[in-house]
Amino acid sequence: MVYPPLPHREKNLNAMAALIREFPFAHFITAAPTLNVTRLPFALDTEEGSLVRLRAHMNAQNPQAKDLDGADVLVAFSGPDSYVSPNWRRKADRGATWDYTAVHVWGKAHVRPERTFFEQLVDDTAGPAETAHQGASQKENWRFAHASDEYVDRLRPQLTAFEVAIDRIEGISKLHQDFPKEDAAKVAKHLDKSPGAYTDDIAALIRSRIKD
Repeated sequence: MVYPPLPHREKNLNAMAALIREFPFAHFITAAPTLNVTRLPFALDTEEGSLVRLRAHMNAQNPQAKDLDGADVLVAFSGPDSYVSPNWRRKADRGATWDYTAVHVWGKAHVRPERTFFEQLVDDTAGPAETAHQGASQKENWRFAHASDEYVDRLRPQLTAFEVAIDRIEGISKLHQDFPKEDAAKVAKHLDKSPGAYTDDIAALIRSRIKD
């Protein structure tokens, strides 16, 4: 059996990069010395259209930070998702499901203690978020330069900054591809009426798939 099923495999690197940048707060998973997970925001680096590197930082007291340098890691990004009721299809003779998008990244972590790396990392993670929340404050967007040297010098020893060299990437877009287009369109129509957090997003993604 092939998994993820072929219809659900996302091959478009631009689409995967867009998901990571829109939903950068991911599950960071390590297996040594024991299985651990932490939620962290990541910055993504691309080169000539390829996804090559992730960057992030964590509390130095986190057990994952102890053996992080050179460790094999998994970073799981979650995009929009929504429950789908069988009642939303032409016939309710198949089970309920969950439509969703995700990107899973495997790679090797390398600790980066340089201040310049940390400074760029903070700006690259905070910058897009500051722009997304622009208007919540009358002040200009915050950036690393606004932090005092005293604060940075006190904070940096308490953090472990690192990068992940990407070895493998898996994109999943489960958007009713294995149902007739009529059913997918009907699901999208019902999602438009649903109050769920990402129902509009999933509906739009389903419709974009139907057009392809």
